[in-house]
Amino acid sequence: MFDILRRIGQVKITQVQPSGLIIKTPSGYIYDPSRRVEVPQLFLTHQGIEAETPQGERILDIHHAAHPDTHNEGDNAISIGFTSHYAQIRARFGEHMQVGIAGENIIIASEEQFWLDDLGQQIIIQDPNGERQVTLDVIKFAAPCEEFSHYAANSQGERLPAEELKATLQFLGDGRRGFLLTLNVNQEPALVKPGDLVFAVATNGSS
Repeated sequence: MFDILRRIGQVKITQVQPSGLIIKTPSGYIYDPSRRVEVPQLFLTHQGIEAETPQGERILDIHHAAHPDTHNEGDNAISIGFTSHYAQIRARFGEHMQVGIAGENIIIASEEQFWLDDLGQQIIIQDPNGERQVTLDVIKFAAPCEEFSHYAANSQGERLPAEELKATLQFLGDGRRGFLLTLNVNQEPALVKPGDLVFAVATNGSS
């Protein structure tokens, strides 16, 4: 048995969530994408993601286990999304759904769409020279929340009727909203930067 690497794209954006994107207002909870921070690179660890601003400020992503308000659930430390999925989301909901607005840590540029079966159990991200590499285990798709769905549908002020909300959640589900991954148990902490290449790992069972 041996692994086959299938190139699925190239890292376009790296970003973190220093604080949650869902905030409480007098009229209820809303989605606020302005709380995302785009960074030059990510440092992936087994506790979650760390980053540094151009000004040298250290940032923990809110899904990092050491974040004081951590949203870490053990299997959601790293998230990825695809520009191809954003194109579909934008076509349905409008131009406000810009690439990265869902808050995924790693946005991958690709013309193809990908679902769990396409990604398999692992992806590998490496720099174009092959000198730096990180292996991530694919866990599950990132289920969209109601607040993000209302934001996508331009309906944060007036909530969607139940059937429309259900249809929106279904459209954004199954990976269109993104995927959750974790650092492989044998992987040392590693950097990921825009421009890195992304591969899905497939195992060939033939001898």
